[in-house]
Amino acid sequence: MLIIIHGWSDTYKSFKKLAKWILDQDIYKDVRHVYLGNYISLDDEVTFNDLVEAMQTAWLDEGLPTEPRSVDVVVHSTGGLVIRDWMTTHYKHDTNPIHRLLMLAPANFGSHLAHKGRSFIGRVFKGFKSEKPFQTGTHILNGLELASPYSWDLARRDLFGGSTWYGPGKVLCTVLTGTSGYSGISSIGNQAGSDGTVPVSCANLNASRLILDFASDPQNPTARPMGARGITAFSRIPKENHSTIAFKDGGPKNNKTYELIKKGLTVTDKSFDVHCNELEKFSASARLDGESDKYTHGYQNTVVHLVDNLDADVADYFLELFFKKHNNSKKIYDADTRTLQEKVITKVHTYVGNSAYRSLMINCTELDDFSPDMTGPLCIAITALPDVHQTKSVGYDTYAWDAIESLKLDAQTKEQFFKPDRCVLVEFSIKRIQIDKVFSFKKHPKK
Repeated sequence: MLIIIHGWSDTYKSFKKLAKWILDQDIYKDVRHVYLGNYISLDDEVTFNDLVEAMQTAWLDEGLPTEPRSVDVVVHSTGGLVIRDWMTTHYKHDTNPIHRLLMLAPANFGSHLAHKGRSFIGRVFKGFKSEKPFQTGTHILNGLELASPYSWDLARRDLFGGSTWYGPGKVLCTVLTGTSGYSGISSIGNQAGSDGTVPVSCANLNASRLILDFASDPQNPTARPMGARGITAFSRIPKENHSTIAFKDGGPKNNKTYELIKKGLTVTDKSFDVHCNELEKFSASARLDGESDKYTHGYQNTVVHLVDNLDADVADYFLELFFKKHNNSKKIYDADTRTLQEKVITKVHTYVGNSAYRSLMINCTELDDFSPDMTGPLCIAITALPDVHQTKSVGYDTYAWDAIESLKLDAQTKEQFFKPDRCVLVEFSIKRIQIDKVFSFKKHPKK
């Protein structure tokens, strides 16, 4: 059995064409939809928790399979977050009913449009045709915003938790996303490295974590990269945008899309590793073919969450990436650093609800173009407020740019840190300092 789940601001009706095509392939005898309700995601009061609970209720009411690996699921866009939240909330990795999971343009790590506001999204993409005009689903869009704590916490559950959710013997997950933007009035929302709605790097589930510890020993910060548990298949597909890849708006536009969708719905435990390798090769080839077009460059969504050693969010900070002259130098290599700032770090977004979370879009294609000419190490430094030297009481120890303590990334760590078409979650910690006068004891004098 196959379940099709739509995304934000959509309905099951949009997927009749996709369902018919799948039935015509004679893969399934019965294609069913889970109804989340028409425009339910446009209600400003609805949360992801509401969607997950409503989905579980609908699933059980319809008598859908609950045995381990008993059903295949296709999701589009926000449906990717809903299904991941649902399965990690109501099931365990070894009791999860999903066998194959095909994600079409999923917003696994957010969308660059989510923070644009009601007027922009409503007018450009929806025309305010919902049953609740001028409502766009505030809570859902908060979760969809780049660098949202929601997507971060979800990744901790299924990608970086104690259990493996994806791979042979688990959920056989295939992620497909386009690299072409919209045309017409909707093109105003296009962003390089996206399908018009979701950045390619935010769709891929093969994410990574990097733990940067400036708190334990500020003079000798450390970096510890960690890969996600399990494995998922991923590919970018040229010519497809966020809608056409899901058989909407006259799509698909690329014949390869049909082939990859069918493979994602027929792959087996035995063939999954080969499936992943084939998609990786196709994706790399497609990225190379589009190297001359900045829109289709390979970007990395680098999400930073800054906390101090007391596990408190640090809201006011400045993150710096720069090249030094050589390992022991305090002097910056100006030429490469300028290129890094102007061409490589293309977008920085601060999460509206908590500025401790930031998203940096890194153009890995541009980075690769000039990396061989680097004369010194790539360094990461942080400046945060309050500055203890200014407050004279509490805060963080910060310095001028030429004296700031920084972490040097060697060649191996850099290779692990920067990869196109994926997301890296950077857990950054710094030390909060309290000077002696903040709290002290006075010995009671003898009489």
